[in-house]
Amino acid sequence: MTNLTILLAQTAAQDNTVLFGNKFVALAVILSGVAIFIALIALFGRVLAATHPDDGKKKNAAAPAKPAAPETIVANVPNASTDTPSAHVLAVIAASVATVFGPKARITGVQTAKPASVEALMQMWSLEGRRQIYTSHNPRR
Repeated sequence: MTNLTILLAQTAAQDNTVLFGNKFVALAVILSGVAIFIALIALFGRVLAATHPDDGKKKNAAAPAKPAAPETIVANVPNASTDTPSAHVLAVIAASVATVFGPKARITGVQTAKPASVEALMQMWSLEGRRQIYTSHNPRR
């Protein structure tokens, strides 16, 4: 045993390659060993997955599939042709105006907002971004 250790130490001292004659061959052997190890782990994982199925998958597979019913949202949406909000919406608007501006504030009219186009919304976002950038700068004195 000591003769082998001495032989390996002498060989390592001569050219820094103990087991192989070339550094690139040693690198190739190490990388191929790592690749084989990863392949074995993947194969072992597939064998385990095949022999030990998940209990949750069994329960879901046994139950018959129910068709998903679309959710319905019921809300008092005003008729777009008349442009008059419902009484509940008017009460909320009146309460919020009275809270913010006081009990003597008067509401002169309420209209439903027209939906803006996507381009108009994007332009508003870009203008707001520019406004924030310009207001963050300190003016020179």
